[in-house]
Amino acid sequence: MQLLAGEARSGERSAAIQACNDWLRMGPGRSLPELHRRYTENHRDSPPTESLGTLKQWSSRYDWAKRAEEWDAGAEERKNTAYTEAMQTGLALAHERVNGLKRLAGFLEEQMYEQGAGGVYHNIWLPDVKIVGHGEDAEAVDIERFNAAIIAQYRGALDDLAKETGGRVQKSSTELTGKDGEALTFVFKRREDG
Repeated sequence: MQLLAGEARSGERSAAIQACNDWLRMGPGRSLPELHRRYTENHRDSPPTESLGTLKQWSSRYDWAKRAEEWDAGAEERKNTAYTEAMQTGLALAHERVNGLKRLAGFLEEQMYEQGAGGVYHNIWLPDVKIVGHGEDAEAVDIERFNAAIIAQYRGALDDLAKETGGRVQKSSTELTGKDGEALTFVFKRREDG
């Protein structure tokens, strides 16, 4: 068994190492009574110990507090590294998002205009059946239904592409200013009757 932080000491058994690792994983605010409660109340399979006294002995003997400082400092570093990795790779990069959107738009376009044995056919108008009438007089009528869903998805992919590439600038509001960029001044005059 490998310790999460620090070096195992001479005579430190795997049960003590497991308990230390469990305690370290509890993060800041960890406590031995809480670890003990987890071991005894949650009916964990074969906890390293069910004795709070043993946990206290191990903690003191093997300097769990020092290991916790090392683990917590390392945890923050690991979190920062993971954040940096996430924000500098894959879809966090504009060109990756654009490439993904281009693949999606291409896929949707292929779905709209499929190549078949009889040539190119489209999925813009789909065959459907509508029942006209009711009861014994009901009749099935073949119709074509507009495939609004695929068009909406395709337009959405194109819109996302335009936004990612700056091809479509969204105007949030119109700003009015007075002379030389100054604030507008409104003058209200009272109308005199008569």
